[in-house]
Amino acid sequence: MPITKQDTMELNQCHSDWSEKYSGLKEDYFACLYLANKFRCSVPALAPRVAFGGNDFGLDAYHIDPASKNLYLYQFKWSENHNLFKDSLDRLAKDGMHRIFGNPLADPTANELLNTLRAELHEYRSAIKHVLVHFVFKGDLDAAEESEGLRNRRETLEGKAHLVHTYFGDTSIDVTVEFVSDRRRPPVPKPVETFKIAYAQPASVEVPGEGKLMYVGFVPLMDLVGIHRSLGLRFLDRNIRFGLSFDNAPNVRIREALADIVLRQKVRPEVFAFNHNGVTLAAEELTFEGGDAVIKVPRLLNGAQTVTSVDKFLADNEGNPALVSNAALLGAVKVLAKIVVDDPSGVFVTNVTICNNRQNPVEPWNLRANDRIQCDLQDKLREDARVFYSRHENAFQNHSLEHLDEMGVDAARDIRIRPLAQTFLALQGEITRMSKLPDVFENQKWYEDTFRESYLQCDARKIVVAYKVHLVLRDPLQRLEERSSQKLAHAVGRARNLVWALLIQGVLNDTRLSVVLDDYGTSLKKEASFREYLRNLASSKLYPILRDVLGRDEYKERLENERYDFLRTKDLFNHCKDAAAEKFGWVKKSL
Repeated sequence: MPITKQDTMELNQCHSDWSEKYSGLKEDYFACLYLANKFRCSVPALAPRVAFGGNDFGLDAYHIDPASKNLYLYQFKWSENHNLFKDSLDRLAKDGMHRIFGNPLADPTANELLNTLRAELHEYRSAIKHVLVHFVFKGDLDAAEESEGLRNRRETLEGKAHLVHTYFGDTSIDVTVEFVSDRRRPPVPKPVETFKIAYAQPASVEVPGEGKLMYVGFVPLMDLVGIHRSLGLRFLDRNIRFGLSFDNAPNVRIREALADIVLRQKVRPEVFAFNHNGVTLAAEELTFEGGDAVIKVPRLLNGAQTVTSVDKFLADNEGNPALVSNAALLGAVKVLAKIVVDDPSGVFVTNVTICNNRQNPVEPWNLRANDRIQCDLQDKLREDARVFYSRHENAFQNHSLEHLDEMGVDAARDIRIRPLAQTFLALQGEITRMSKLPDVFENQKWYEDTFRESYLQCDARKIVVAYKVHLVLRDPLQRLEERSSQKLAHAVGRARNLVWALLIQGVLNDTRLSVVLDDYGTSLKKEASFREYLRNLASSKLYPILRDVLGRDEYKERLENERYDFLRTKDLFNHCKDAAAEKFGWVKKSL
């Protein structure tokens, strides 16, 4: 639902009434309207707590409510676009929370709002028990809650709770980050992020001076399954990959072990812990109540195979009388569990995740799954093109068809992180790097050159079409080989990445590009018409380009001697690009 005419009239009137006194942009008065309605205050009473101008460090307004013991921190966007909060979340997490609750250096350019807030916090320090950080906009709350980029940033911001606890000297103060839609409808209930689990004989180890704390003990396997059922894939989203194939040998063995315990009663439940490597979790906070651990914002760092294997075991045996009658045996199965108490989105936990996932090969692209750019790309592709991006390995397979349909994405297939990197490299003409993907993901500069921030502003359908080229690449390659001489055909067969890159340039230089994007840019289906489109493009444009360039003296000898390594170089791509410019007027296109 768009911003209504009445909303706009109210904003215009508020700006007209007060801008002469307080200045600022018209959109700044959204804060006044919202706060006046929520707290029944006049604009003059609110004005000292509203930022009119820039350099806000992610904070537009605040309100202290002594009666409820709440401190409200606000960021406002007069927009339906929830993605506008991403920069605000970054600023608030990076600088704003430290400026409010830390001990920052003086900054005469900072917004006066920060000085006013710090003065009031000093006065009300003993009265505040809750800190609520609200991001208020005019759009769809569901879309904001489903955004991976916002979720990633929200967890980072929630990880700054230690600044609040230090400032107030009270670790019981809760910090809540929420998105609020000013559409005046009831908020969507959020999943509970605090869980109580049985935690037997926990021991602890701490890194002195760094506040890194880890508990080690035994947890009922079904307690972990219960968290997974409550949080869904959020429980796994700090892992570097989701559950591997159910046919993976360790997963098969887990299900067999459960069958021996529960269905066949051949093994005692206690044996499971002896044969299992254990799991690792991160949690923002952990407290103890008797023999139970109360954990806040749990994330599974290692053990996705175990949790998903239990779900598979239960699904496969649904209706089995032995599963019902022996439920107590399943409940008695425990695993060794390490729980790291630290910000789940922080660098320390990321390193713990990597080190605890060494039992299965960890590829460089797995380690990038939780990077900010990957979360933002997942949002963009889902919201703009309605396709699913599996930044985590096997993420797509962990969603049901019903859930994918609810998300509004193409259920046929997903975009995956590794071939997406190759897609961007093909677009850039980096043919050599396309064959060096481990280096691309490990070299920070190459990685940033590949996954460019500018791609977040492009038409997402262009990414989809460029990616789809490799899904049907065999068709245009076959057409080229059919048209070529024997020697040229041998070369074309070994120039897969070059052909991919040239096809992308051909599509982007097509005068009918808008039609191509409409027809093929919102689905990963391998349409027969798309295959034919690429075959014709290969025949009419790529064939004459490759024939002329590979026919040059500098390449003839190499082809005669079957030395094909030059086919995987950027220099050859550039020669083909120049030939395409001369023959067809192509210019090198980006997204």
